[in-house]
Amino acid sequence: MKIKSPFFLLFVFILCGCATWMAVGGNYKSASENYAVELPEGWRKYNPAKGKLLITKDGFTLQRIQITRAKSDTKLMHTKKRFEKGMLPQEAAEVVIDNLRSNPNILNQNIIENKPAQVGGHPGFKIVYTYQNKSGLNKKGVFYGLLTRNWWYEMIYEAPERHYFAKDLPTFEKVIETFRLIKDAAA
Repeated sequence: MKIKSPFFLLFVFILCGCATWMAVGGNYKSASENYAVELPEGWRKYNPAKGKLLITKDGFTLQRIQITRAKSDTKLMHTKKRFEKGMLPQEAAEVVIDNLRSNPNILNQNIIENKPAQVGGHPGFKIVYTYQNKSGLNKKGVFYGLLTRNWWYEMIYEAPERHYFAKDLPTFEKVIETFRLIKDAAA
């Protein structure tokens, strides 16, 4: 079969030429997002959008670490609740939990833990949760959040609950331990 459309060739070129996968390991600094972190050796990163870093070792369906920064007044996707300037970490955690519970793409959400946590030396929170995706796969996640005066940071680790979650959780915890803001959190 002969393909005559130049649009098909352009599509294939774009699809192959725009891959942004890159091996990571060691110090990662994002001056534009105002944070630095140590990324695990042997993992790969993908930056799909400004403000978001995604890394995986074996593929996003098997494990994913995500670090995101957004304006503190950014509307969340699945809830009408919003972050407010001056909000306490546990109040921000409740907004995140409502967003998780309102997500129609995840089923049987269960919040296992919701507690205060230090994130980059600043007061934040940690949520541990489980859910089932629409394919029936049980997943587990850990969500660290930090709300500064102008910015919202989230660090998420998710993996299938049965094998991968426990396997790569220590790697994620090391990432969290090294996370720091470059400039003052009030900025």
